[in-house]
Amino acid sequence: MSACEMIELPKWVARASAVDWGVTIDGYLVNAARVGDRYAAIVYGDQSGVIRDGMTVVTPSVRSVVQRSGFTLVRSRSGDDHYVIVSELLDSDAEGA
Repeated sequence: MSACEMIELPKWVARASAVDWGVTIDGYLVNAARVGDRYAAIVYGDQSGVIRDGMTVVTPSVRSVVQRSGFTLVRSRSGDDHYVIVSELLDSDAEGA
């Protein structure tokens, strides 16, 4: 069993997935760090089935769509992908690392 397979679904991801977003969510992003108009983050619930929970991903270019229950829905510029930002690292968080 790999380390990624041993990772439990964080409670905040479960809460974000309970929100009715009105679209299919391609992944839930934890500790998301904004890099221009993209995010680098730990992903859970990847709909493609290619990326395992707990792996790090970089999104395509995205824009914010709506905030609900403390979470943010973002959509790729192409409109093909939707992600929920569960938690985001702020600039000050990155500087303290």
